[in-house]
Amino acid sequence: MTLPIALSLVLAVLALAHAWWAMGRIWPSASEFALAHAVIGDGRSRMPAPWQCAVVAGLLAAVAAWPWIVLRWPDSEFVLIGSIVIGAIFFLRGTAGYSPRWRGRFKVQPFRTLDFYLYSPLCLALGVGFIALLTREMH
Repeated sequence: MTLPIALSLVLAVLALAHAWWAMGRIWPSASEFALAHAVIGDGRSRMPAPWQCAVVAGLLAAVAAWPWIVLRWPDSEFVLIGSIVIGAIFFLRGTAGYSPRWRGRFKVQPFRTLDFYLYSPLCLALGVGFIALLTREMH
């Protein structure tokens, strides 16, 4: 039961952060410029449009609920495929963060450092977590 709770909590916090940004807030940075440089890293000076942040927030919220769907319907083919897709997306994003191409495209600090030490490892952990959850719940 610890794994579904951990996955849901992490993703819910990420969803809330994106929802906060969708409302035009800049936490945890002092300015929109600083926030864009911390969470995007491609050199832009502004955050994406509010609707884009809201879409990401909604997707993250849906994924935060997914562990409970896995627990409720562990034998469902839809749940199996969904879990593999979610796990693969996070795992691919996590591994991409260490590729030379990614590191060449996203050079702006502090994103580059945050991505190397926080964002990419978190994505890898989430990817592995979703696959681990799935394998534990299969009957």
